[in-house]
Amino acid sequence: MKYSLRFCVLACFVTLSGYAQLDSIQRLDEVFVVDRQINRFSTGQLVFTLSSSILRDSPGTLTDVLQQNTPIFFKQNGYGMVSSPAFRGTTAQQTAVVWNGFNINSQFNGQTDFNTLLVDGFDEISVRPGGGSVVYGTGAIGGSIHLTNRLRFDGETNLTFSARIGSFSTYQNLLKASTSNEKWSLSFALSRFSSENDYDWPGTSRQNLNAEFEHYNANLSLARKLNQNNKITYYGMYFDGDRNFSLLFPSDPPSSYLNKDHRHLLEWESEFSEVTSVLKLAFFDEYFEYIPDSRTPSPTGARAQTALARYSLFYSYKDFDFNVLSEYNYSSANGDNVLSESRSIASFALLTKHHWKKLTSEVSFRQEYSDVYESPFLFSGGLNYEFSKNLTTKANISKNFRIPTFNDLYWEGSGRTDLLPETSNQLEASVVFSEVENKHQLSFTGHYNDITNLIRWVPNSTNTWQPENVDAVETYGLEAHLTSRFEWGMHNFNFSSLYAYTISENKQTGFQLTYVPKHKFTNELTYKINRFSVNLQNLYNGEVFTRTNNSPGDILEDYLLWNAGMSFKFPKLQNLKISARVRNIGDVAYQTIENRPMPGRHFFIQTLINF
Repeated sequence: MKYSLRFCVLACFVTLSGYAQLDSIQRLDEVFVVDRQINRFSTGQLVFTLSSSILRDSPGTLTDVLQQNTPIFFKQNGYGMVSSPAFRGTTAQQTAVVWNGFNINSQFNGQTDFNTLLVDGFDEISVRPGGGSVVYGTGAIGGSIHLTNRLRFDGETNLTFSARIGSFSTYQNLLKASTSNEKWSLSFALSRFSSENDYDWPGTSRQNLNAEFEHYNANLSLARKLNQNNKITYYGMYFDGDRNFSLLFPSDPPSSYLNKDHRHLLEWESEFSEVTSVLKLAFFDEYFEYIPDSRTPSPTGARAQTALARYSLFYSYKDFDFNVLSEYNYSSANGDNVLSESRSIASFALLTKHHWKKLTSEVSFRQEYSDVYESPFLFSGGLNYEFSKNLTTKANISKNFRIPTFNDLYWEGSGRTDLLPETSNQLEASVVFSEVENKHQLSFTGHYNDITNLIRWVPNSTNTWQPENVDAVETYGLEAHLTSRFEWGMHNFNFSSLYAYTISENKQTGFQLTYVPKHKFTNELTYKINRFSVNLQNLYNGEVFTRTNNSPGDILEDYLLWNAGMSFKFPKLQNLKISARVRNIGDVAYQTIENRPMPGRHFFIQTLINF
């Protein structure tokens, strides 16, 4: 609690008084981003984006980038280990990860390990807080994170190479290239990320043991214009990860985890006057292998495969926009602990939007049909009203859901096929103040979420752990985003500030959910002059409970981290950029999961060349 009071006061002070100094290089601008549905049908919600320039300056895992630039809290079993989010007080399974329009959360546990996703292969990462199940289906309850690859037909050829070296024998390399003409466009990225990860545990005499990892990632995008109205595009993503799990105690057996995921997407887009037709075919394959003791390998593993077909028809008529969406999803899984089963899901959605003077309204519906569970009827409605060029208000209401996973349904000896999907009824409202030239922006968002049929694994009468629809959860809170950009001659200043207050309570007990901080606060200031820049960040996470009864003796203390970096460009050397960064300057001892210390002070040096 030592930081809580003064940081609550500071958060309010900076957010209210800082309107005179908004915007940042890490700003999450509300712009044309991600896929067609988010671009056209996000009325009443803020959509933020991390541009390609931010991603180039923030190499590493997705966790590294998002924990500084979004209100999401991440819990990690040590650096580089399993990382899962708490978005607006929800669970990791209630955050949807969307790759080029498709939800890619695991079929086994319903979530994404954010330390297995590297930022290098994507051109843009966008975040939409709040419900999105009408478009993106299961899991989009707390919010959705969108990974986007972009293709251009501008006739340019670009090549980027970067190399990064840091503490704990950490190495990261990236080769990224793109080329195009009037009819063809090609883009690919190859990256490798590895670390011995043997950092000392701050405040102890122990070291992080058996924690090394090595990840490979490849992304390929290829598009061909057949004629003026038709275009075919292929997107591919491949990930190969080999990771040991750090030991809780030195006497524990050394375990390891391997996973290989590949995803393929083929899209045919046709445009005719006011009508756009988009057909997408996708195939996802996820495979993992767990070795509980590397000294006597006896691995267990499983594989899930998913085939999807989606057809979207967009139509604009006067002040109306329409989108008819239909999708078919077939998934199968088998493994050592999962029964060999499959399931089919068909869904239909209608999205409508109307523009009238300063008011924009939207109403959307979705219905799914499954051979395994009963799906709820989903809806979403939103309003945007522009009072002036400086003031806009937004409001959104929606019903969202999360389906049971393969582990929930078919885990050998425990799975239950009678589970109901989790459902959530939520609403949010925002007010956005912005300067005419958009150099300064301040937004406040209040949100409320009522979740029922929450699936949790609990022991039954025979002490066997099984999934059940047991909990009802209520979450609410406030988010404030503040950005500012100043120019004074050759001097450029960028500042951003973000504060999130979150209550997430079990409605039956009134206790805060575990690993959900009530307060999160980040700041970032960057100064640039000519080819030189310097950057300063901080990140504050409030205390979290580690037991469902909110025992005062089972709390992870709040912490405040400071990071700093600098960079210099050499334009005559192929725009060579050399940068250095130090993280956790104060060598703070902190944990995001009980008994899993994170690293103290550590360093990185990076070189980046653009051809």
